[in-house]
Amino acid sequence: MASQRKHRRQLYKKSIIDVALEISQSDYWRNLLFFSDYNKKFLFDSDTEHEIPEYLKTINIIFDSNLQFYVSKVLKCPVRYLMEDGYIIFRFQSIEFPEVVHYSGN
Repeated sequence: MASQRKHRRQLYKKSIIDVALEISQSDYWRNLLFFSDYNKKFLFDSDTEHEIPEYLKTINIIFDSNLQFYVSKVLKCPVRYLMEDGYIIFRFQSIEFPEVVHYSGN
């Protein structure tokens, strides 16, 4: 059981980068996040009511493994250059493993 949990955590760590890249480049998600309140969390999973970027559909990682993420726009993050250069920051967080987080500057 512990090895299965470790495998899922690794899957989240790998997948969160693809999710962050695709959502950060999606016109739909960029508009949704840019015009939302800070810290408002949007669910991103296979049943999401929001658009799923095409690449993420083709690799099936979200669907096959039932991965779930929160996506939000935040004011602060631990990535120094994102804070210093005035980016709008998107935060991606695994729901199953809340410590698995990734940020993108937009």
